[in-house]
Amino acid sequence: MKAKLITKGRIEDKVEIVTESGCWIWMGTTTVRGYGQIESNNRKLYAHRASYQAFIGEIPEGMNVCHSCDNTYCVNPSHLFLGTQKQNLEDMARKKRSTFGEKNTQAKLTENIIKYILESNHPGSLLAKQFNVSVSLISAIRRKERWNHVTN
Repeated sequence: MKAKLITKGRIEDKVEIVTESGCWIWMGTTTVRGYGQIESNNRKLYAHRASYQAFIGEIPEGMNVCHSCDNTYCVNPSHLFLGTQKQNLEDMARKKRSTFGEKNTQAKLTENIIKYILESNHPGSLLAKQFNVSVSLISAIRRKERWNHVTN
């Protein structure tokens, strides 16, 4: 069986171009998080990474392919750039795309609870027990190391 290599043509065949934004929207298979997928040599690859490789070149070890347009479905090589994991997370935070605070589905606390913690004179151990979190989290909140977007 002949291997399916990633080519410019294979990428271009699976996109719809949005004139207003310039995004190349991936119309093939996607992940639950909205990233395109393409298969090559019996391996599934992210379509934006495959597009970067086909149009721009190899991706150095440990580097992410990031979206300047913030559209996970986009595979336009002119919207893609290389960055470390740290740079990608900083870019997400700067653009307020990360799931911090109440947006995080794993969060046990709300902004109102954080305000209460910040205003409270109760010991951290009592607050930790009350809200079913660790004492170290309560301390980090009070030192503005966690939930620092909330002001009291």
